[in-house]
Amino acid sequence: MLATGPSGSPLGLNVLPAGPYGVLFAALYQFYRVIPTMYEFKVFGIAFTDKVFMYALATQLILSHMPGSLASAVCGLLAGAIYRSDMAGTRRWRFPEPIKRLAIKLLLPIFSSSPAIRSTATTFENRSSSSSRTSDRPAQAMREYLDVLSTGGAAQGATPRAPSESDVATLQSIFTTATQEQATQALNATNNNLEAAVQYLLDNPAPVPAPAPTTPAPAPAPPASS
Repeated sequence: MLATGPSGSPLGLNVLPAGPYGVLFAALYQFYRVIPTMYEFKVFGIAFTDKVFMYALATQLILSHMPGSLASAVCGLLAGAIYRSDMAGTRRWRFPEPIKRLAIKLLLPIFSSSPAIRSTATTFENRSSSSSRTSDRPAQAMREYLDVLSTGGAAQGATPRAPSESDVATLQSIFTTATQEQATQALNATNNNLEAAVQYLLDNPAPVPAPAPTTPAPAPAPPASS
């Protein structure tokens, strides 16, 4: 805990919690503004997005040491908003070169990781099939769990809801060779989960239609003899 002195007593801020509250909530503001929503799901009829898990953790931090934690969180959010607005050119601010070299020497060996093994697949389809074969079981189980949440927890054997036209159009815009029937089949096979339907079409690519045969132009008639 950090003592604030007499200036914070009228507001009840006698102490502030120690920890990187400012950095975390400044990054949370960037997460809110920059990172797009990947999927939505419903719990007891209430719609949520995938960002709700991050917001739940942030709420827990805010409520951990009230009111000091709330003040630190507000300062972090304001710092993130100022950086996002580029006030006074804050996006161009950088650490001095000596501090940068010191951080590279001391911190980089601690937080760095070994380089990822590059895939030997050369085409997009081969990479997709290779990544799907190497996916781990916990990720697959979590995806199935989120699929159940996104469909409202429909019981096995229940009549699935029809895919929406917007989801079908989205799939056809991503996979230009897929027909409406193939996009609908992908959504039905994945409980109308758009992200899973994209993976389904990657694993089961639509065949490229053969070009229509061209009819040769008729030969010009010979000139009539006089």
